[in-house]
Amino acid sequence: MEAEMEFRVPDMSCGGCASAITKAIAKLDPAAKVQIDVAAKTVKVESSLNQGDIASAIAQARFHPIVIAP
Repeated sequence: MEAEMEFRVPDMSCGGCASAITKAIAKLDPAAKVQIDVAAKTVKVESSLNQGDIASAIAQARFHPIVIAP
């Protein structure tokens, strides 16, 4: 079952950051759908993984995710 979740990533500032986050999530779940708004500093993910796994992937890319929608 796919779950939708949203994170605020205050230290994401450019397209390179967005790319690093997307790659980190795709490494854990290649089927995940990722939408990133760099200006709003938000990452929306639809994935079969849980919120903690996605947050960990973002953290492994050296960013600090804050859950804003489960």
